[in-house]
Amino acid sequence: MRTSAKFASLLVLFTSFAFAQQSTFDGKWSGPATSPSAGDIQVDLTIAKSGGTMRYEQKVNYTTIDQCANRDIPVSVVSQTASEMVIAIQGAKVLKGCFDETATLKFVDGKTLQSTLKDGRTMKLSRK
Repeated sequence: MRTSAKFASLLVLFTSFAFAQQSTFDGKWSGPATSPSAGDIQVDLTIAKSGGTMRYEQKVNYTTIDQCANRDIPVSVVSQTASEMVIAIQGAKVLKGCFDETATLKFVDGKTLQSTLKDGRTMKLSRK
């Protein structure tokens, strides 16, 4: 009986550890940022510990070219919990006039992050 109790405890510990490993924000994320009023963009986000980069591409239906698109924009981690991370997007460090914004990324599950930007775009990013 003791052996099965130890096994059950180890199984619970291992499962918790495995979920914690999957729930880390570190890694590469990709997906659309969509808005009914603004054009859609494709976002690639890379997070490594306390920072990373964000890159976005305009969709083909844009009438003007965004000079901030297709550039590696630095991001820094402002705060983080197990289920939520706040990042500062620092576009002005790349090119004067590019946007600076704070985004709150929330885990939907171990493979999906979701956020809403100030302009109303909703980002849904999947782990690459």
